[in-house]
Amino acid sequence: MTEASVVEDLEEWRLDEDVALSFDRTIDRRRVHRSAVSEVFITDVRALGDGRVALAAQLPAYHAYYNDHEPTMPVDPLLIMEICRQAGSATAHELGVDANVVAIPEDWHLHVAEPAGWPSDEPVTDLRIAGEFPFTRVRRGRPRAGICKQRVFAGGRQVATLQAKGRFLDHAEQDMLRTALRGTPPPWTSDMVYRPDPGLAQPHVVGRRDPLNVVLADLAHDAGEMSARVALPLANRALFDHPYDHVTMSVLTEAARQLILSAVNAPGHALRGRHLTGLAGRFARFVELDAPVTVRAALPASETGVCEIPVAIEQGGERVAEIGVTLTRGVEES
Repeated sequence: MTEASVVEDLEEWRLDEDVALSFDRTIDRRRVHRSAVSEVFITDVRALGDGRVALAAQLPAYHAYYNDHEPTMPVDPLLIMEICRQAGSATAHELGVDANVVAIPEDWHLHVAEPAGWPSDEPVTDLRIAGEFPFTRVRRGRPRAGICKQRVFAGGRQVATLQAKGRFLDHAEQDMLRTALRGTPPPWTSDMVYRPDPGLAQPHVVGRRDPLNVVLADLAHDAGEMSARVALPLANRALFDHPYDHVTMSVLTEAARQLILSAVNAPGHALRGRHLTGLAGRFARFVELDAPVTVRAALPASETGVCEIPVAIEQGGERVAEIGVTLTRGVEES
């Protein structure tokens, strides 16, 4: 599905008469697997029956990570991705998944409206999310896998959709799996010391202002191909809200986005002026903290209105994941 299908199939929020959602306070941070209350964006969760859930969220008025862009974007697609992740977690728990269980993503697809499609005349933006999480595998009465489906609304109109496939593991199962796959217990970010990377990309090159939000080092462009090493900003409390034993989906997606933006932001480049309207991910295995990670992509040879660029995530000489970045030329550039 491309961004065009999201724009052409815009729907209105039709649940107002059926459910009243609250925007007064955030939900329990444990339901969305966050440590800091300030990093929780979901404000309400209401089960509707038949496996459907309605959720409310509010965009932060300002955020040191999600609002740190050059040029400033009205809504960061990665903020919508994080809100959808939180909504998926809250939905799964609302439908009976144990609080000690986490969803391990296998693949996902996010599509967001272009900047002009978002409300711009409100000091804060309230989001309503229509969600469902049908379970595709249940063992001994316990959900083991499922497909999360979401439609995100702002100002009554659909502005984003997400579909994600994943499996459910409790913390003990995840620890056992990680050790079995590696042969040794994995390191944790809480045991690592943050040191500024000497090869870190300049913030403005990857669309950032604050160096703490840069996740690429040794950035290289060569004959239509580009690559970089992933640098972990462990002091960034948005990306590292709590300890992790792997490089997270959020960091890898940000790395892919920054790699593509390094081309979009280049003066005179054919991709200049495009908007990020889609992200997709597929993961073959966990990406480890204790080995270098490379992101690599080839720029498209021809110009199209919608441009989908796959970014390979490589570790140990193998492709361990792929992040697809969709760019759309705005109306003024058409």
